[in-house]
Amino acid sequence: MTTIHVSKNDPSAFSTLQEAILSIDDRHDETIRIEVAPGIYEEKLFIRKENIEIVGDDPLMTVFRYGDGAKKPRPDGSGEYGTFNTAVIFIAGKDITLRNLTIESTAGPGYLAGQALAVYAAADRLSCYNCRFTGWQDTIFNGDPMTCNMKKLMLPDFFQASEVPIVHKFYRNYFKDCYVCGDVDYIFGPNTAFFDHCEIHSIARVSEEKAYITAASTPAGQEFGLIFSHCRITGEEPDSVYLGRPWRDCAKTAFICCELGDHICPEGWQNWGKVRAEVLSDYIEYGNFGPGADCSGRSPLSRCLVNPEVETYFSKENVLVGEDGWIPAE
Repeated sequence: MTTIHVSKNDPSAFSTLQEAILSIDDRHDETIRIEVAPGIYEEKLFIRKENIEIVGDDPLMTVFRYGDGAKKPRPDGSGEYGTFNTAVIFIAGKDITLRNLTIESTAGPGYLAGQALAVYAAADRLSCYNCRFTGWQDTIFNGDPMTCNMKKLMLPDFFQASEVPIVHKFYRNYFKDCYVCGDVDYIFGPNTAFFDHCEIHSIARVSEEKAYITAASTPAGQEFGLIFSHCRITGEEPDSVYLGRPWRDCAKTAFICCELGDHICPEGWQNWGKVRAEVLSDYIEYGNFGPGADCSGRSPLSRCLVNPEVETYFSKENVLVGEDGWIPAE
């Protein structure tokens, strides 16, 4: 394995992660490991690679942050940034791993900055271990790169000129032992994304409106959407947060054996005013516990299941395996 280094203080290392990424040839067989020294890196990153691993020592010490929000004016005066140009890190390609890092949007609350992504996860077989993803509205977008018209995105020339394929049959994202925080729709999109033993934290809102953890847009016919397995679902204000709402009609979200705090509304789910979604969406709860897990007052949008085989069905081995047999490492 080839290892390269990023450091703010070592003159023999790359001073930015973007420089390190660009030093890697688009076509390589072995996994390239990028070790990032502790520091706060004010970077907006674009990654379109395969077979790379980006590793910090400690997520509290190795931080990448940026502050673009959807309401920010475009440099050319053609309008606002919009949601999908705001990501601190845009990841496309395949077989990319992040470890021990913080990715932080500093744009501010949505009522001021608009939506502001920490991560645009547009890669297949993307794995994140012991990472922190922090923001307000729309922290993590699990979405393929073609969800928006690419021509409308402000992508650097080196990203667009890359030879690495960005269109895949599946887009699978795996998060293990991670911390994710936000307020509105802060985990959203069409990909199959599996959150394994993560903490999902809803921060307090300035307004009195209730908030939402997820906004799935699962394509029709896709078996799995957003899955939370053995996670801690925490929050700051009682009865203030829904588990999810459907961004698209066929949204799929499942909470399996999770601890749900008292911030979860008794209804659990909200239909976003979409009659079709009430018929087509699929919201599953199984084996959850804690003050927010009582299913007796749940919205008819959801199903609280009791068959023990549900846990096996929603295991990472079954959810992520695809046609290529992928099972991410522990």
